[in-house]
Amino acid sequence: MFPPIEETLANIAGSTTLDELKTVLARISRDYGLTLVAYNAARRPETTNARNPILLFSSEDDLAEQYLKHDGLQAAPLFPNGRSDFLPLDWDDAAPEMQDARASFRMAGSRGMTIPIRGPGGEHARLSIASNVATDIWASRRMTYMRDFLIIAHFIHDQAVRLAGLRPQGLERLLSARERETLQLAARGFSPKQIAADLHLSPTAVRLYLQGARTKLECATLTQLIARAVSLEIIQA
Repeated sequence: MFPPIEETLANIAGSTTLDELKTVLARISRDYGLTLVAYNAARRPETTNARNPILLFSSEDDLAEQYLKHDGLQAAPLFPNGRSDFLPLDWDDAAPEMQDARASFRMAGSRGMTIPIRGPGGEHARLSIASNVATDIWASRRMTYMRDFLIIAHFIHDQAVRLAGLRPQGLERLLSARERETLQLAARGFSPKQIAADLHLSPTAVRLYLQGARTKLECATLTQLIARAVSLEIIQA
């Protein structure tokens, strides 16, 4: 029903300007049957005078304007743990006391979700998607959206920050040689036991190297770690 995620990631990586990336967002919105895909890079530590250094919408219509007007992209009330959150939040799962915040999201569609993003350079961002499909259709697509957009969100973020000239150089040096080696093999589908045999390490050491890489690149899962490392060109796909 939806295009292969590899195709979507290739389109993101192939964009050479922020305007081209915005066009890719519009294509993603169409491909996934959404009314809006909205990306917002929150303030970076060194950009104290710019609250929203990067803001991208899949459309330029009144829907996007209303979404921005109601501060939907900030999503602070929906994430009570703030920067500690990693996983996508379905707007229907917002706490009852967050009705006002949830209502502001619904300006973009009857249902949707927001993915918090923590970048390796200390930046924080959000990707939100909205849809007007019926409840049963949303329920059937919900897990696919969560799975795909957890990866898509970080690819969009890394590409947007890079194209905006805000990505610090030398991020690959954050990882040790062993962390890069184990991560490269994990990206090729090797299990920790297989990686251990290939590199003459113990499985425990392999898990520690992968955990170290996850911590350094601020990733919640191995899938997210691989996606970010590929997008940062630390490892090869």
